[in-house]
Amino acid sequence: MAASDILDTIESTCKVEKITLLNGRQIWPLLRQKIIFEKIRESLGYDNKLRTRNKKQLVKNFFYGIKHLFHLKKFDFVFFNNTDKRILVDEKYYDIFFDAWADKVSQEKSLFIEWAKEAHINSSEVHSSNIISDLPFKLLIAFVSKFVNTKLKNESLLNEIIDSNKLSPSIKNDLKTKLAETYVFKFFFRIIKPKAVFILSSFTKVSIVVAAKELGIKVYEAQHGYIGDAHTFYNAEKQFKEAYPDYLLSFGTYEKQKANPALIFKPEQIVPVGSFQLELIKKHTTPKELLNLQSKYSLVFCVTLQSIKEEEVLNWVLREAQRHTDWLFVIRAKKGDMEYSTYTQQDNIIECNDFSIYEVLKISDYNITIYSTTAIEGMFLGAAPIFFNVNNLSKNHFDVKKMNAIVVEEDELLTTDNLNKQAKKEHTFFVENYMENVNKTNLCF
Repeated sequence: MAASDILDTIESTCKVEKITLLNGRQIWPLLRQKIIFEKIRESLGYDNKLRTRNKKQLVKNFFYGIKHLFHLKKFDFVFFNNTDKRILVDEKYYDIFFDAWADKVSQEKSLFIEWAKEAHINSSEVHSSNIISDLPFKLLIAFVSKFVNTKLKNESLLNEIIDSNKLSPSIKNDLKTKLAETYVFKFFFRIIKPKAVFILSSFTKVSIVVAAKELGIKVYEAQHGYIGDAHTFYNAEKQFKEAYPDYLLSFGTYEKQKANPALIFKPEQIVPVGSFQLELIKKHTTPKELLNLQSKYSLVFCVTLQSIKEEEVLNWVLREAQRHTDWLFVIRAKKGDMEYSTYTQQDNIIECNDFSIYEVLKISDYNITIYSTTAIEGMFLGAAPIFFNVNNLSKNHFDVKKMNAIVVEEDELLTTDNLNKQAKKEHTFFVENYMENVNKTNLCF
């Protein structure tokens, strides 16, 4: 069974809504992410543990912005963000998803709770006025989890799900952490009394969503990737409304127009605003180094890796590069510490790490990916998607027929004929004029 199918199978055959704490609190929404990530790690070898393990750096990160804990009541808005989503704009590091919204509602009244992969950026170099590391909250959650009662109604049903799907019993330990996270943030929100909470990747922050909504606080999610009809965490036959944000700040009108009944957001909950980062890239002058590189080859391919099935993708790319020496293949890895020298010995395979993936996409004719969101981002920047359909992952995640996209299998070769079948321009994935759209949006508090 594909990792993406397991939740549909469980939820269509089991009354998961009957598994609750003794007080009636639903626990299934808190477990869905753990189940999927475990299956993906098992079947595809993907590990999503990205935070540094350097103890000295973690201690330093812990105290970043900790002073804000002593002035919580001055904040009306809470933003959960990631350091690696900041880009340099006008000499300050700007959060591409949330700084425009914080500017709109007041930076002074906004608190950013930030996750850092390595280190936080010096506070004098960021656009946001008030940032605190998420680590003090993580420590408190770890402490509270030791005292969480996870006695369940219908626990035998959960045990049956774990056994029949060969899931790890550690799922129950993860439940303790998720419940502790819910209790900690519910306590935190009671103190701060925010008018709204803004998040990325709601499926990784279900506890935060639940805590806010139980207190009547509006939750806004900024779209961070392609959703469509197949995204496991955004399309569900059995829905738990208390675990979903109130609004989605979307890239475009694609999901809003599809009216998919399984989508966790109704059309009226979707607010198309666009992508601040992509608009900047599109407007900026392309670096001369990239233009010079582009001029040396008849076609440029951006190879977007995702930490899954990398060897299969790269072996295929190597064969194509050897067959077509006038084509350039630029490897873009999800993790920057991976070694690709085996492949870059071929002259027309390079990494080009001095430029962002979006700058590379801008000079690319095609973007090779399994199911990365760069498939639609590349279209916005002029690179047609080529889906490498290993394990049928591309077709499971994207409506490749509607996109008129090029799809290749692991043993298939690229030809002039299939390259000429350009993906049509899909104008609903992104709307233009991000800043204008943010400014004219009426937020409901």
